[in-house]
Amino acid sequence: MAVNERLTLGPMVSAVCLQQLRLYTEDIAGRGPILGAGRLRGQAVIQDRGLANSPLADDKLHALFLEVFGIEGTRLCTVTRVESDGSGGYTVQLVEGACTYLAQTDEPMCVFTLGVFVGALQAINGRTMQGVETECQAMGHPTCTYLIRPHTALA
Repeated sequence: MAVNERLTLGPMVSAVCLQQLRLYTEDIAGRGPILGAGRLRGQAVIQDRGLANSPLADDKLHALFLEVFGIEGTRLCTVTRVESDGSGGYTVQLVEGACTYLAQTDEPMCVFTLGVFVGALQAINGRTMQGVETECQAMGHPTCTYLIRPHTALA
C-alpha cells in the first residue's frame, strides 16, 4: 500500500487543526487521551534519537527540545528554559506553544504539550513521570511553565 509522504505540504499542520482536535477530544473524553497522546509523542522522539535511558544535563535537554520541538523541528513550541531540581524533577518553560495559539482562557490548557515533555523526560530518565502546568500563556502569563516530577505512587 502506498504511503502518503505529503511531498508538498510536509509533516507539519496548522496549530488551529491541533487545537480543534484537542478541544473536541477533551469535550468528549476529557484530558486523559490528550495527555496520553502527548506522552507517546515525547517518548517516541527520544526513542527515535536513541536517547532512551540517557539522562542529559539541563543545557543538553534545552538544546534537544529546541531542536526537536522548535522552528527547525515540529514547531510545537519554543522552549526557553529546562531546569532540573536535583531530586529527579524538572521545570520546563516555553513560549509560542501550539496549544495556546490565539487562545485566551482562565485555566491552564496545554495538556498535549505538557504530555510531550512528561513523555520525553520519562524516556530520557527511565522513570515514570507526572506533570502539572502552573502558568499558561493563554491565561496572560509570559510563558507556559510545567513542573514535571517522578510519579511518587509508581516509583
